[in-house]
Amino acid sequence: MWHGLWPLTFSGQGDYFRFPPFWDGRASGVLGSEPTYGRCTVEVPQHIGDQRRGAMQPLFGDDFFDRIHVEPRVLNLGSISSVQRRAVRVWNAFRSRALTLTEAALSGGEGIVLTAPGMPPLPFAPLSERTWQVAVGTDGPPVIGATLGFRFDGFPVLPVVITGQRIVAFAFVPDWSRGVLERLTWRTDILTSPLQVEQRRGLRSTPRRSFEATLIVDGRERVLLDLAVFGWGGRTWALPVWPDGQWLGAEHALGVRVLACDPTHRDFRPGGLLLLRGATAFDTEVAEIESIGADRVVLRHPTTRAWPRGTRLYPVRTARLAEAPKVTRLTDRAASLAVRFDVVEPCDWPVLIDAPVYRGHPVLADRPYESESLSAGWQRALLFLDNEFGAPFVLDPADWAAVTQSHRWRTHGRAERARVRSWLYALRGRQRAVWRPTHADDLALLATVAGTATAADVANVGLARFGGLRPGRRDLRIELRDGRAFHRRITAAVSLDEAVDRITFNAALGAEVRPRDVQRISFMALSRADSDETEIEHHTDSDGAADAAVVLRAVRDPDQDDGPAPA
Repeated sequence: MWHGLWPLTFSGQGDYFRFPPFWDGRASGVLGSEPTYGRCTVEVPQHIGDQRRGAMQPLFGDDFFDRIHVEPRVLNLGSISSVQRRAVRVWNAFRSRALTLTEAALSGGEGIVLTAPGMPPLPFAPLSERTWQVAVGTDGPPVIGATLGFRFDGFPVLPVVITGQRIVAFAFVPDWSRGVLERLTWRTDILTSPLQVEQRRGLRSTPRRSFEATLIVDGRERVLLDLAVFGWGGRTWALPVWPDGQWLGAEHALGVRVLACDPTHRDFRPGGLLLLRGATAFDTEVAEIESIGADRVVLRHPTTRAWPRGTRLYPVRTARLAEAPKVTRLTDRAASLAVRFDVVEPCDWPVLIDAPVYRGHPVLADRPYESESLSAGWQRALLFLDNEFGAPFVLDPADWAAVTQSHRWRTHGRAERARVRSWLYALRGRQRAVWRPTHADDLALLATVAGTATAADVANVGLARFGGLRPGRRDLRIELRDGRAFHRRITAAVSLDEAVDRITFNAALGAEVRPRDVQRISFMALSRADSDETEIEHHTDSDGAADAAVVLRAVRDPDQDDGPAPA
């Protein structure tokens, strides 16, 4: 206690005794609330004339010295695909006390090599430090759970917890003539009312992700793949994200931490893994990513070998084989395998940020890829009562049809592929709704609309008679030839004659629009995906082409302008 009070109360003679601070003899209210620093009685030597009562105050030295420091206390190695080495430092922080280390034991350390600075009993002089080296290899249990305990004479055991998991790189390349199929699967719980109003709840924060590909292996690689699947088939693999692969454009020497590459729109992430692959599957290295720049990836540890120009570089996700690979023997040296991996870690993706927003939901303004016919239809929730005698009784409680329409993307390059993936993540399976234009020429403008006008004359297509201003046929996307687009809601529609309908918008367009300026006027329907499962077909890597498709179904979600519930 005295070493704490001395510097504050008795360290000097002059200033303190000439101007003693005022103190009424009571302990500090703040310190008095602490159980270890409350009021106490201290025997003050008689030769000290100024006898006062006080309370101990913690200082920096009390927290730092006169104890044993072990750093770090937890070694979380993450995913191990190569030998990882870490240092554990032990420091005797006692300023005047020598200690003796009686034991440094490793429990549960199969596959872990411990290099010690000496054998116990090991003396520690005051303020001395020693370092233990811990090397964790790829041979051993798939889950690492070891404890390194340091026992000093007279002290309890100081444990260091070592955790992680061992993985093996799946360094085989796919047969790109058949492409790579990526599948994203969400899970949505939907409650639907008789009037087709839905309550949707997403049950997964991120989708389950899987990859399917066909491999052709021969020679030593065929045997390596056979043995790897035989010995490691039920464990976790470091799976390269094949579509996001690229070639290193420069030489990289042994022991570098910076890899010059283009990580934009690829599945690299800080804390994740990457795979460097040479000419064969035997020539690989898996490294951990520390940070990502615009033209580089910084590794957490230096590379263990040199990598020449032309080395393949992939982002990595940990995955398991979803099923045993299907092998087709081609020759006695070559085989074809169909593999499917399920990713075992959450896969996030940047949100969609540049889509137009209408009434709180993004508008799917991207034109669909129409090299193949797009399907469309109507889903009506009809109730049937049939007693098998007379005509069946049919009831349409919602008096509304949910329009369905497929939407297909054909992407070229990484930017377009990333945008489509963001759209799929925005939909989150069947959970989220977006505005889906028909992208068809639904209405034809007949007369010029002034910028302040809220009404327009269009060709009579039966809108006033059948549309009824119901969801799916009351919102419009007006695209102009100069690229501008307006999104408006129809608040009224009347038929002037057999050729002209007059529609009223909820707001003026704000610009004069002539019939020849209009590219197309399309109906818009608030829609969600009709399935929780979506596929992306990668024809080449991310610099090439890929296809994705989704079927969108109109929903009857409550709208702020709906007014009373639909009859």
